[in-house]
Amino acid sequence: MGNVVRFAAVNTKIKSLEGKFLKDEDYLELLKKKSIPEMVLYLKEKTSYGKLLNSVKPEEANRRTLENALRRNMVKIIDKLLFYLNDEYRDFVKTLFLKYEIEDLKNLARDIYNGTERTIENYSFIGKYSKADPERLIKARTIRDFILALEGSEIYDYLKPLLDGKRENLFRLEMALDTAYFTIIRRKWEKLSGEDKKVLSLWEGMVADLYNLQWIYRGKKFYNLSAEEILNYTIDFGYKINFKKRKEMCYAKDLNEVFNIAEKEGYGFLFKKDAQQDIYMERRINRFLYFKFKNLTRAAPLTIIQIVSYIWFLDFEIRDIISIAESLKYEIYLETAKKFLIRPL
Repeated sequence: MGNVVRFAAVNTKIKSLEGKFLKDEDYLELLKKKSIPEMVLYLKEKTSYGKLLNSVKPEEANRRTLENALRRNMVKIIDKLLFYLNDEYRDFVKTLFLKYEIEDLKNLARDIYNGTERTIENYSFIGKYSKADPERLIKARTIRDFILALEGSEIYDYLKPLLDGKRENLFRLEMALDTAYFTIIRRKWEKLSGEDKKVLSLWEGMVADLYNLQWIYRGKKFYNLSAEEILNYTIDFGYKINFKKRKEMCYAKDLNEVFNIAEKEGYGFLFKKDAQQDIYMERRINRFLYFKFKNLTRAAPLTIIQIVSYIWFLDFEIRDIISIAESLKYEIYLETAKKFLIRPL
């Protein structure tokens, strides 16, 4: 099947869905609100989120209820897009659930580790790819219980070695989950046709580069780990940052050497080397990816990247909405709040 036929219907659907994204003026209006209830009321009355938030009472709304509603909607949209695909393409798009399930699994693991109260509504993506039992995961009392609750899923194979540890280690669990994501999604995209495989290899390679740079920076600055350990936890592929360059950065004598290598490969923007370096790093990564997606969707209109980009853009918008909610909660000045947004205003 050619890509014109394969993507004609789903791309039409995506164009319709993209028309529901918030406008710049919506972002600005939300930033001007005085509270999360005011923000929710605006979303209900003035945007396409009205129907979605129908059951959310503005006067009772908080960050958690808002995020849960938005994430549940994201699950429904991905399910709808699957309807338009078949065979290995349907299988690949299902794998996109994994990115968000991994995030939920990390959050749940932290809640278990810290003894925080847990409800299933707070983890919308758990089980969507892994098919693990959310109830069993929620009831886990230890990280060991958590890992065992994933038995039978692809993810479990990557976590099983941690069961031999003498004590619970949240850090190693999170790194193993990241390894699971990139290994599984790479295996899935390699089954697609030539042009789709090429564009996904480029895209995921850039994502891997940025995550590796962030990890190497943090590993050297904040964690008491050897160069060997830092290298061992890097993602084993990339677009510009190959194994030799990753190794060079991990064994660098100081962070300036890391910065110089990143600069040469076009990733110097990630390291501003100022007092706000660590605060905005995640935002810088996501904003870079936001613009790269804009370019890729124009350059490869009849490829799988149209679906992938829509899902990422939807995720970016949800993250921005939650970021605005956080800024209202903590009464952050509007111009400062703008700096945390992925989409530039």
